[in-house]
Amino acid sequence: MIARDVRLYSPPSVSEKEILRYAGGGDGEVKELLSECLREIEGKLSYKVCRAIVPVDICGNLVDFGFASVFSENLSKNLKGCRSAVIFAATVGLAPDRLIARYCVTSPAKALLFQAVGAERIEALCDAVSSEYEGSRPRFSPGYGDLPLAFQKEIFRLLDCPRTIGVTLNESLLMSPSKSVTAIMGIK
Repeated sequence: MIARDVRLYSPPSVSEKEILRYAGGGDGEVKELLSECLREIEGKLSYKVCRAIVPVDICGNLVDFGFASVFSENLSKNLKGCRSAVIFAATVGLAPDRLIARYCVTSPAKALLFQAVGAERIEALCDAVSSEYEGSRPRFSPGYGDLPLAFQKEIFRLLDCPRTIGVTLNESLLMSPSKSVTAIMGIK
């Protein structure tokens, strides 16, 4: 039996330094614009996560999770010694996508900053999930290293992401909302 749950998180602390790193840096004028963007997006993000704890069985480069198997040398190394893994999907919702689209034509600088805000927010959410599992391995996402991006289909089947947190996967394996992540995290 695979244990699953869905959880809403409180907003993690915002790192303006990290947002500016994602945006490629910035001076005083950019920092002022970032403050404006943060005020505009405040209260519009939703921090949703669905996850399952699954068994891990590794045989060479084949990783079997019980619900699906995948060949990946990188993932098998990452999960070496783990008896189980947390498979999760996380999203901060549609607000970043909507704001990026709104400002693409009228203020490309704001669009870039909303892109960076969304990236920082989803990473902060994933860090919050990771911090709940003491001694967990670094999270590993489909498309990273030699883990096929197509493995996202299996994760979506397991977690029922469209129903549980409102995240969909298109034919090109892109998620909507775009500020969403699927990941595997080994636990001992």
